[in-house]
Amino acid sequence: MFTLVAVALLLVDDPKPVAPKAADGDAKLAEGFPGGTKPGAIEVKTYPAYRGAIATGEGMTGGSGDSLFFPLFMHIQRNKVEMTAPVISQFADAKMVEDPKARGAMSMEFVYPTPRDGKPGPDGKVVKVVDHPEQTFVCLGVQGRMDEAKMRDGMATLKAWLDAHKAEYAEDGPPRRVGYHGPMTPEAQRLWEVQVPVKKAAKP
Repeated sequence: MFTLVAVALLLVDDPKPVAPKAADGDAKLAEGFPGGTKPGAIEVKTYPAYRGAIATGEGMTGGSGDSLFFPLFMHIQRNKVEMTAPVISQFADAKMVEDPKARGAMSMEFVYPTPRDGKPGPDGKVVKVVDHPEQTFVCLGVQGRMDEAKMRDGMATLKAWLDAHKAEYAEDGPPRRVGYHGPMTPEAQRLWEVQVPVKKAAKP
């Protein structure tokens, strides 16, 4: 009897790993966007110029941002814009990720299917539609639950990578969090990325 209980507990504590859902498993990727980064892997990816709807909040922590989702959802519903992947959360600076007590501006963005959809400009008091230029990021793939601790760990991993590759790349702005899946996807299968914008390092 004891043996059966012990085996059952082991099975609960050590579940079989599951593969992440495809990056486009819930919604198609925006035009020209690269696919998701494999969990635990680091890669440099260039994103094309794109258009997106952004909602911004002030005085937020690195773990907040859920309140920005509803205004964006209402925006795309009202303007008949198709939902795409990923959803992008941008932090004002790295300190918001690195220090749990830090507060600052944070935005959430729904990417338009193509940069030709809609038009730039404000939509009410909270949402505005913005065009972005092409940009390059170093990206760390993360699977499962995304929280402040995982975001901090991811940022530390990317900082270490940048330090090891400083002859090739230099940090070029604040970090962002990228999520590919909605609440209907089981948490264990969700795919995320921690990203830092980069540029080519100056030649000595």
